[in-house]
Amino acid sequence: MRIAWLALPVVMGFGFSDLLARRSDMIALTAEVGLWVGWFIGLVAVLAPSTVALTVLRIAAPATLAALLVALIADGWEFSIPVIVAIGGALAVTAIALSAFTGDVMVNGSSYGPERRMALRPPAALLLGPLQLVWLIVVAGLMTGPLLIAAEQTVAGVIAAIVGAAAAIAGTRSLHQLARRWIVFVPAGFVLHDYWALAESLLMQRRQVAGLGPAPLDKGEILDLSGGSQGLALMVELKEHTPLALRARSEVQTFSAHRIVFTPSLPGELLREARIRGVKIAS
Repeated sequence: MRIAWLALPVVMGFGFSDLLARRSDMIALTAEVGLWVGWFIGLVAVLAPSTVALTVLRIAAPATLAALLVALIADGWEFSIPVIVAIGGALAVTAIALSAFTGDVMVNGSSYGPERRMALRPPAALLLGPLQLVWLIVVAGLMTGPLLIAAEQTVAGVIAAIVGAAAAIAGTRSLHQLARRWIVFVPAGFVLHDYWALAESLLMQRRQVAGLGPAPLDKGEILDLSGGSQGLALMVELKEHTPLALRARSEVQTFSAHRIVFTPSLPGELLREARIRGVKIAS
């Protein structure tokens, strides 16, 4: 990720130069300044991994592709070799930024001491439109105002900048909740931290765990916190029912369960870490 991001100005610079060549000097300058600011913010994110940096990176990386598409549309869809190379670079950076491996490293960057944090996959329903829509609102909110002002539409640009900034802040906070979903291994066992499903984090001590492993097809009586996420779901079986505080729309409901299902981004790595830390693995 770091290599790809550092190489981005070289890979995409000539393509953007071609696309901005026929724009007015003010629009071209505004776009170039915006691109460099976005690149620098992304650079800080990849050099200092954390959950906040993950949110920033996963907004900034696809935004490079969005900026290219906007410039292509404004230029009448005229492709050149530098533009094609730029598109390839944007796609590569986006794919790496959205990968489970990058997410795992970034989430673990917020760990303290002997902790090991491992990301959870996003709920399936969010991947069917809401997630992309919020991202689009954030990116459009940041881009539209400055470009309108550069195009000498000052009043509309100022209004768009104010409204866009407010929308971008709200959207970024919403997207950041996805980066705050993880399993964290601690000396006593491991904790399920899921803002979307739980009002309070759930600590499962090693002595309480009867087994941790892939969730069976016939799950029986369980509490499914996977949200229908794609990928291998894991189930932790506890020796006794444990109380939880679940989020239900605007309410918090109490519940108790002894078999809990969740979907980590890297289930194999999570099971390996659990084994190292003495958590009982289901046979």
